[in-house]
Amino acid sequence: MRFFLKLFGEESALGRFLNRLYVIVVSNLLFVLFSVPVVTIGAAFTAMDYTLMKYQRGDRHFKVAAMFWKGFRENFRKSTLCFIALVALFLFQVLEISWCNQFTGPMALFRYVLAGLMVLEVICAMYLFPVIAAFNGSVGELLKDTLYFAFSKPHWMLLCLLLHAGPLTVTYLFLQYLPLWAFLWMMFGFAAISYVSAKIMLRQFLPFLPEVDICGDMIPPGLENDPNIMVGDHSSGEDPDEKTLQEMMKFGL
Repeated sequence: MRFFLKLFGEESALGRFLNRLYVIVVSNLLFVLFSVPVVTIGAAFTAMDYTLMKYQRGDRHFKVAAMFWKGFRENFRKSTLCFIALVALFLFQVLEISWCNQFTGPMALFRYVLAGLMVLEVICAMYLFPVIAAFNGSVGELLKDTLYFAFSKPHWMLLCLLLHAGPLTVTYLFLQYLPLWAFLWMMFGFAAISYVSAKIMLRQFLPFLPEVDICGDMIPPGLENDPNIMVGDHSSGEDPDEKTLQEMMKFGL
């Protein structure tokens, strides 16, 4: 009996893996469900990032559905507005590229400029929804924070971009396995990518976020050094730029 408890207990390696898998699968299913209206995809992405980052910051026993709904509800307006704006801009640029393809000479080269802007928008979208999940502020402030995080660590940004683009590219190149890809994306694909991506981004976010205890709850100001409070192990070991830290608004993941 002791052997099985050690093997399958919550604190065992297998127990932690199964708990992590449960959070990823449920978060993914909720993301798919909440994305059905299409216009809510941005808010669903933000809610999924909020849930997965909350889990990684220490709270391993929260109710996934309740946490997802909280992230969806609190960030719905900003996430939806940003999603609609990004989609509209992207579609406009696709039409512009189609228009440029009808010309030759310098005008035709403009399509490469548009393609570069589209890549920039993909990078911004990749960081924008996690930033909305982690920080509070106006849309303009969040966009500024997005650019800061995306380009302050270019190697991490490229890693996240590869992490997002790689599975999509494989899916596109091997469409003969579409039923299998559809099953994997529906079950855990989106959340698995977001989980790893959030793990990378949190290394940048942590210096700007409030202290949390081992349950992932924010420690009230002034109680950071209280010996009765067990601080979560989430320090990045980096000191943020003072001006940047003052300009960014903390949310409380």
